[in-house]
Amino acid sequence: MMRENNPDALAFKTTSKININGIEAQRLMSVYRTVGCAYDKNKHGCTMCDFAAYANPNAKGKNILTQHETSLNMLQNGDYSHFDLLTLGNFFNDQEIAADLRKELLTLLAPIENLKRVLVEARRGYITVDKLRKAKSYLREDQILEYGLGYESSNPKIRNEILNKGVPEKHLDDSLRICKESGVDFVAYVLIKPPRLNEAEGIEDAVNTATHVLKKADKYSVNARIAFEPVFVTEGTLVEELWNKGEYQPPKLWSIIEVLKQTVENVGRDKSRGKLFVGLSDENLSKDRMAGNCGICDAEISSQIQAYNGHQDITQLTDLYHSCKNSWENEIWHS
Repeated sequence: MMRENNPDALAFKTTSKININGIEAQRLMSVYRTVGCAYDKNKHGCTMCDFAAYANPNAKGKNILTQHETSLNMLQNGDYSHFDLLTLGNFFNDQEIAADLRKELLTLLAPIENLKRVLVEARRGYITVDKLRKAKSYLREDQILEYGLGYESSNPKIRNEILNKGVPEKHLDDSLRICKESGVDFVAYVLIKPPRLNEAEGIEDAVNTATHVLKKADKYSVNARIAFEPVFVTEGTLVEELWNKGEYQPPKLWSIIEVLKQTVENVGRDKSRGKLFVGLSDENLSKDRMAGNCGICDAEISSQIQAYNGHQDITQLTDLYHSCKNSWENEIWHS
C-alpha cells in the first residue's frame, strides 16, 4: 500500500473520549512522522507493527516541528485536555528525537491552558530518571506527564516469542521505578488477542496482563493506567500471514467488552475508574481488518466502547445485546 511520506505531514491523527483521574475529557492523538523505530530496522521488530510504512528516513527536527504546529493548532482551541504525542518509534531515543527537540515540543505545550495531560512513549532502554524529570519540567507544574511502555502481555512467551517485543519482565519493574522517582505517571499498552491465540485465550491474556500491571503499579505507588489495543491486521506482518491462511481473526467487540468487565471485577470498580482505555483506531493501517462483530451492530457497539473511555461506567456496557452475541458466547465458553 502506498502511503503519503511527506516529512512535514503527521503520519496519523485522531480524537476520542478519555478519562483523566475520574473526569471525562477529550483526547487528541498525533503520530509524528519520524525516521522510524530503531528496534524495527529491516522489519525485525514487533511482529504486529507496520508503523515503518509511515517512516521517513529524511525527517529532520524542522519537519517534526512543522507537524507539531498541526497538533498545536488543534490543541489551542481548548477542546482537548489530553494529548498523545506519539512518534513512529521512541520519544526518548536521541537518534529519533533529539534532546533539544524534545524540550521544544513539550515546552510549546505548557501554555495551553486546557491541556492537563501529555503521553509520550519509548522502549525502556531509552528512559532514565533524568530524562523523565527533564521532560516533566518542560510542562506546567499542574500538567501530568505519562510515560507509555509497549508491554503487551504478562505472558513472556506471548510477549517475546510470538510478538518479538524483546521486553523482559524487568523492564516493567524498571519503568515503574523510574516513573516513581521522576514523578511521572505510567501507561502500559496491552494487546487484545495477540496472534496464535483464540478468542477465549485473547480475553484471558488481556485481563491477566492488565490486572498484573495495575497491581504491580500499586506496589510501586505509581499512578498507572492501561491502554488496551485490539489487534488489527497490518501489511507484511505475522498477523497478515496468519490472516491470509485463515488462521487469525481480529477480536470481536464483545471480547473487548468482556476484557473490560473482567478487569474491572479483578481490580475493583472504584480502583479501575480512569484506569482503562481502549484504542479502537487502526491508524489507517488495517484495510478495515480490525475488531468487529457481525457487521450490523459494529457501529453501535464500537460507539459504546468509545463512550466508556470517557465515562468509565462498566454497567453501560454489560447489558448491550445483539443476536450475534449468542454465537460469540458459544465460541468463548466452549473453546
